[in-house]
Amino acid sequence: MNLNKIELRKVRDFGQLLSATFEFIRQNFKILFKSNLMIAAPFILLAGVFMGLYQSSLFNFSNYPDIEQFAIPFLLSIIFMVFSYLVITIVTYSFIILYKNSDADSFDINDIWQKTKSNFWMLFLTGIGYAVIIGFGFLLLIIPGIYLSVALSIIYIVRLEEGISFFEAINRCIKIVSGNWWFTFGLIIVIGFIQGFLGFIFYVPNYIVTFFLAFAGIDATTGEAGKILFIISSIVASLGTLLYAISIIAIAFQYYNLIERKEAPGLFHQIEEIK
Repeated sequence: MNLNKIELRKVRDFGQLLSATFEFIRQNFKILFKSNLMIAAPFILLAGVFMGLYQSSLFNFSNYPDIEQFAIPFLLSIIFMVFSYLVITIVTYSFIILYKNSDADSFDINDIWQKTKSNFWMLFLTGIGYAVIIGFGFLLLIIPGIYLSVALSIIYIVRLEEGISFFEAINRCIKIVSGNWWFTFGLIIVIGFIQGFLGFIFYVPNYIVTFFLAFAGIDATTGEAGKILFIISSIVASLGTLLYAISIIAIAFQYYNLIERKEAPGLFHQIEEIK
């Protein structure tokens, strides 16, 4: 048994959740980063390419571009970016489940890939359902949308861990987060700030290219060099989506924390092992 393995099912305060999240990343960075990069790479690459084409079309100084010239690349970049986040979500949660159920470093990227494939459609449909519910909540009133987005933030790990249906998972999420909504909200906000701060690094090349072309007055549409610079810098910026794994891991730790506080399955498991 790996003595350095982090116990997921454990009661933690706010500071302990943050430290456990980053300790988990530190211990598993190599395989976690590599698996996310390899599996999500096609979507990240395409999102970066189309975003680069969109940005280059905005720098067409020779004539005003047709709407299709920048609208289509922009929409395609958004679609592939959404798929990038979805794949990273599925890969990271699949990794967490494998980590929880293994005694040591007994799985590799192939195991993560197989787990990702088996979970894909369930979590893909869960993501669609989550987006519809949150969107409907925001359309009705802003506050229900905010409440549901936080309460249902654990829905992916709930479905994976407990093997229940989508609608059962909704009720389960609300029950688990009940009484700890502000705690969960605060964790999401803090992790979001940290993730955003780290993600800024990936956007630096894109900002440099934008300012350089703007001040130089280079037509990025007719100038192939400008277009290539935008595409490369946008691909680098798209790699920042890999940082989304930080939020996923933090939310998973919060799920196990809340479950342990209310139902103590980890404690009962330890008692059974003693017996």
